[in-house]
Amino acid sequence: MSNRDVWNLIQLFNQGRDPQILPRKYASLRKNAFTFFRGTCHLFYHDLSREFIQSSVPSVWICGDLHLENFGTYKGEDRQIYFGINDFDEGALAPCTWDLMKLVTSILVAADSLEIAPAEAQMLAQSYLSNYANALATGRIRSIVADNAHGIVEKLLVELQQRNRLNLLAERTELINNRRQLLFDDEKVLPIERQKYQQVEQAISNWAKTQVNPDFFEVLDLGFRLAGTGSLGLDRYLVLVVGKGSPDRNYLLDFKQQPVSALQPYLTRVQPAWLNQATRVMKIQQLVQSAPPALSAAIE
Repeated sequence: MSNRDVWNLIQLFNQGRDPQILPRKYASLRKNAFTFFRGTCHLFYHDLSREFIQSSVPSVWICGDLHLENFGTYKGEDRQIYFGINDFDEGALAPCTWDLMKLVTSILVAADSLEIAPAEAQMLAQSYLSNYANALATGRIRSIVADNAHGIVEKLLVELQQRNRLNLLAERTELINNRRQLLFDDEKVLPIERQKYQQVEQAISNWAKTQVNPDFFEVLDLGFRLAGTGSLGLDRYLVLVVGKGSPDRNYLLDFKQQPVSALQPYLTRVQPAWLNQATRVMKIQQLVQSAPPALSAAIE
């Protein structure tokens, strides 16, 4: 494809996104090849669909956008902290090789920005494929938690286990008259207009009425959250709720708009009739991750 074709595809894919946030995404794409790769999943599958014959490949539930920075930690419903794939925005029932190719490509593309020699990147890609094949051959997988992790992953999980909720709240909020409110900046959380605030608050309130403990989800404050690369420009909010009690047992929740998967134009397998796109992401996440994530829900 020519540069013009690439730019046209990027503009087409991002139509309808927040015009004030979208320039931040385009600026991010210019940083380096790996950031561009992370933020243009749709281009990968556009090219893949023209080059790769998939008719004989078994279908599995895939992340859809598997790259080096879509691994991380999350807290499960059992309150244990897990390490694994943590982004399923593009999840779908698709050829099992797609995630493999996406991750291997990410290793090779990221090598330069991570200052990894080409030969070492090739070795890392081969190591990944070998371990994946061994896991298939043995039929055994395991959850990755602090007790069985090694190296930097073990260090990360141990540190997160020791994180104090009050310290996290102190980093992201401030107390005014014994009531918490979010701290805003120009990099992570932006203030939003009153009308949008009320719309989001009402949507959460309506959904909360269907829950066992609706008071938990009472909104104290919310702001526009800036995170990720590919999803920049979509509606995404950091929501401060009452949680288990104010002011020191409040919770911070991530509330994110979910569009159709970038894989959709290239899928030949029949997909389930999802109630909505948020349900698609949540259900595939539950199928693939080691344990269901805490406080996961799909809200219209």
